[in-house]
Amino acid sequence: MEAIRKFSLATGVPVTVQVIGAVILLTIAHSYITKRRPWAGFPLISVRGKGPRSSWRSHGHEVLKEGVKKTNGPFQIMTGTGPKLVLPNRYADELRNAPELNFSKAFEDDFFPNYPGFEPHKQSFHNDVIKDTVRIKLTQSLGLVTSDLVEETRLVVDDVYGQDEGWATRKIREDLLQIVARVSSRVFLGEQLCRNQRWLDISKTFTVDTFVLSHLMRMVPAIARPFVYLVLPHSGRLRGAVRDAYKMIHPEVLKRKAAVDEAKAAGLKPPKVADTLGWMYEVAKGEDLNFAYGQLTLTMAAIHTTTESAGRALLDICKYPEIAQQLRDEIIDVVGREGWAKTTLYKLKLMDSFLKESQRVTPLAITSMNRFVERPLTLSDGVTLPKGAKITVIGDFSNPDVYPEPEKFDPARFLKKRQEPGQEHGWQFVTTSAAHMNFGHGEHACPGRFFASNEIKIILCHMLMKFDWRFVPNEPEPEPQIFESTMAVKADTQIQARRRKPELDLDNL
Repeated sequence: MEAIRKFSLATGVPVTVQVIGAVILLTIAHSYITKRRPWAGFPLISVRGKGPRSSWRSHGHEVLKEGVKKTNGPFQIMTGTGPKLVLPNRYADELRNAPELNFSKAFEDDFFPNYPGFEPHKQSFHNDVIKDTVRIKLTQSLGLVTSDLVEETRLVVDDVYGQDEGWATRKIREDLLQIVARVSSRVFLGEQLCRNQRWLDISKTFTVDTFVLSHLMRMVPAIARPFVYLVLPHSGRLRGAVRDAYKMIHPEVLKRKAAVDEAKAAGLKPPKVADTLGWMYEVAKGEDLNFAYGQLTLTMAAIHTTTESAGRALLDICKYPEIAQQLRDEIIDVVGREGWAKTTLYKLKLMDSFLKESQRVTPLAITSMNRFVERPLTLSDGVTLPKGAKITVIGDFSNPDVYPEPEKFDPARFLKKRQEPGQEHGWQFVTTSAAHMNFGHGEHACPGRFFASNEIKIILCHMLMKFDWRFVPNEPEPEPQIFESTMAVKADTQIQARRRKPELDLDNL
């Protein structure tokens, strides 16, 4: 310390300034040393005279088209967290279950798990309890939860839209976030918490803020991220959401534990549960797990994809208004005859086809199967994927060999495919394939897609039977929000809804 003091006096620069300067220099040096550079042997694609990083961020779709045009094989892009190899769709089936590839590690850097507010993601990256809860418990219980989904949809649709019979201009994403958050939470946390407004706010803001904040942080150099994180309001909301979620969910977890312990002490079977909180507790088998983190992760995944898919479907109904009555006729026939059941939703085959076509024409992302290469992997044509690389696979949504007239929106496209011999189960909304990877493909395909499919169908039944839909007159057709390879319904997208007299009373079946 004496040496430092003498040096400070000799140079005339205060010790504090010297320390800060040294920290900055060390941070810059560390950032430079650990910077992820492009992989040798794979073309790095950029467009519009921009650098690779800004090209991918602002013109991701163009970058992918340019890569396909320039190469007949893998190329690379520069994301905000380093290079990523982009593989043609022909590799999809070969890669889908490759043991050399890790799913969770592909996303770790993109969701900054070491920053406060992102802790739920860190837990999910290193724990399979959420995935197993959805795959083993939720999917196998879809028949049991159908009535809950129907009841909550009925209530929340009336709460959100009221009974006004005139045309009303609505922000569709805002409405659907409220509807999906509440309907999903009915199954995730039960009847009481699903109507708690603070929990609903957490469900919506955690989902939106997670994606927005992670996107914004990826847009700036690594050295600036701690400062950007501190000044952005999303980070404060994320921390508050995690804190409040714990306060709400932890007491319920303690109650569940006490009930199980009491039953075991009395030599009885633990009480049966019918929500994901209870299922998560069962799957964890005593493992030290933060169940609030688990619920936030589950809620984020469910709300994001379901809101996007339902929102896109309503926009397509506005764009192709003749589809609305075709879907209503099927609802009247199938739901009117069968009532509400899981098997009823399976029989809504035109709606199932329409939803899949909606995703084909405007996919949530035009790349999928994101993976991290844990061991070098040599593909069938001799291409070697290096250890440590991140990869993604391009979708094939417009291949004319698979989809005749791919530019045409055909709501019955997949219904007709399912009518071909041996194809009844090959082209359902939830079925994944190399040609349709909106839910991923292979062993890591979205485990919640069966629940999401049922939820979307129930919501659409209510919204189609009870309302007419159209674009706002004299306004341009809404465009999607494009970022990197994703397409989303913009937050300010507006359409109009008007109450109608339903031919079938869905509320009293």
